[in-house]
Amino acid sequence: MNRRLFTRLAAWPLALALLVTGMTGAAPAAFAESAEQVEEIRGLLERYHLSRPDEDTLNRAAIEGMIYALGDPYTEYLPPEEWEAYQRDLEQEIVGIGVYMTNQNQSVLITDVIPNSPAERAGIQPGDVIVEVDGAAVKTTDDARDRLLGKAGTTVNVVLLRDGREIRVRVTRQLIRLASVSGQPMGDGVGYMALTGFTSDSPERFAERLEQLEKGGLKALIVDLRNNGGGYIEAAQEIASHFIRNGVLAHMINRDGKDTPLSVSGTPRPYPVVLLVNEATASAAELFAGALQDYGAAKLVGRKTYGKGVTQLLIPLSFGGVLKVTTQEYLTPNNRKVEGIGLTPDVVVQGPAAQLAAAYRAAGGKTMQITYVMGNVTINGVRTRQPNAVYNHNGAWYVNGHFAAAVLGAELSYDANTRTVNMTRDGKTLSIRIDDQRLNVQNGLSAFDIRALAEWAPELHWNVDGDTVKLSLTASAG
Repeated sequence: MNRRLFTRLAAWPLALALLVTGMTGAAPAAFAESAEQVEEIRGLLERYHLSRPDEDTLNRAAIEGMIYALGDPYTEYLPPEEWEAYQRDLEQEIVGIGVYMTNQNQSVLITDVIPNSPAERAGIQPGDVIVEVDGAAVKTTDDARDRLLGKAGTTVNVVLLRDGREIRVRVTRQLIRLASVSGQPMGDGVGYMALTGFTSDSPERFAERLEQLEKGGLKALIVDLRNNGGGYIEAAQEIASHFIRNGVLAHMINRDGKDTPLSVSGTPRPYPVVLLVNEATASAAELFAGALQDYGAAKLVGRKTYGKGVTQLLIPLSFGGVLKVTTQEYLTPNNRKVEGIGLTPDVVVQGPAAQLAAAYRAAGGKTMQITYVMGNVTINGVRTRQPNAVYNHNGAWYVNGHFAAAVLGAELSYDANTRTVNMTRDGKTLSIRIDDQRLNVQNGLSAFDIRALAEWAPELHWNVDGDTVKLSLTASAG
């Protein structure tokens, strides 16, 4: 029987059918009596209940009841059709048209189009707004996703809004495998790699991209684990070998308390490494990040991680489908507990764009070229999304305080006595009262008038063209 160790926070409804099994041989007498009771009740329900429940319905309910009694959201029984879909999720495969979307003002905005996808071939562009899918109006990404996904080879009609005019396209769905690894230079010798999941091919792809970046000359590396829900532990183990010489990736503790250390050995990088994490960094991604943090091989920047510190076995069943059952809890090399707790970053930063800027600075980066348009923020060629990073208020442009502090390498604070928001760097402070027009506060978040920032930090340059704001930072920043 093929069994594979696996840990992932899957994007699946918790209402999926669940199963626990593995009992073999003769059952004890007490259990036999209980089983007889179950069979008696089953028979009476089939015979008398108004709904005429069939055997399959009651069997499924019995399975769900057994799993529910465990109180474990990660143990699941996946019937054959759901297992097939789950495998695609593990390998980051979808059957759709190939677009990334976000909710914006009760509409669905396309933020990116996957290269060589049906969407790209149909002429769909980032910035397009999805109005209808197959004649049905869509207001949220959930609505759009439900209608855009389907069977390979089928077609879908999409109405888009672009520059105030409607565009109608007909797109044929296909199987798309999302890249689990991507990367590029960011400047100042800093390389950037995004690792979106620990798939079966991610170790090979990671090694290839890392080699490409190192050939260009690296002084530091950022590995983006934000929204990485985990995957195969073997993949995390192999990728960790690029950063840990000889050690333990994690302590795997079974239900008897036995520790089976997961070893790792390799060649550490000769330069600083920064890991970007957030509240959706989970499972194998936390295992990986926790090990690098414990060994001092990397600094974590971002927000506290999800806190999934248990692993599952994937066990094919004789009657079809797969049992995903929790069998171990893992602790970091320094025996830190992750389950229900998560990992605390070395540098806590709020907001995706601010996190990217802070990671770049933590890696030694100084110069930045930043473009903001319609909620998308591009920093030295790496795009993320933070709608409130920059915005216009009463004709003036404001920069989110956390984002500005990350870009300028400053600290943000609030003085309740003076009612001022303070930006401090190298002993120099920009202090603005909350009733000053150079400061705008929305939903408890402070934003600085871009002109005030540029006056305080002369190495910051900016210009606005319509809805596009460009910021540039020279190397003289502290």
